[in-house]
Amino acid sequence: MAILLSLGACAIKPPIEQKQVEGRIVCDSYIILHMCVRDLIGDGIVDMIYFSDTYEIFMYRVGMKDIVAEVMPFHQCAVPLSENMQDITNRILDRGDLSFSEELALTRDLFVNYMAAKPEIDACNARFEKENTSAEEATDDFFIEESEWDE
Repeated sequence: MAILLSLGACAIKPPIEQKQVEGRIVCDSYIILHMCVRDLIGDGIVDMIYFSDTYEIFMYRVGMKDIVAEVMPFHQCAVPLSENMQDITNRILDRGDLSFSEELALTRDLFVNYMAAKPEIDACNARFEKENTSAEEATDDFFIEESEWDE
């Protein structure tokens, strides 16, 4: 969840068709983003979390990177699920069985983890924004107006 809000600004690619696999998907709005958690193999453990609008993975289960990469692309700032986030997102899979107080605790836990990881994610997004801005400026410098040719 730590990544959810910060990565939202970078989630701009158009949706792609998902590869169909066994397992379970739970999608919902958490805090301000609409995301999905997905258990690919049906073992009750979340293998990836992705944006439901762009189908980009932003967190993945440790040891499953190559497997989830076959299903959909990674966001530029994707990270492995920490042990704590793994536990939290696994609870989302069984969300239908949670009481209201458990649901509130789940949302709180997601928010706390988001706040803890926000500086790292902001730094990652800033690096990519800077690289994109630098590339655009280089292109702009190459093409000048005809009126500037004599200068």
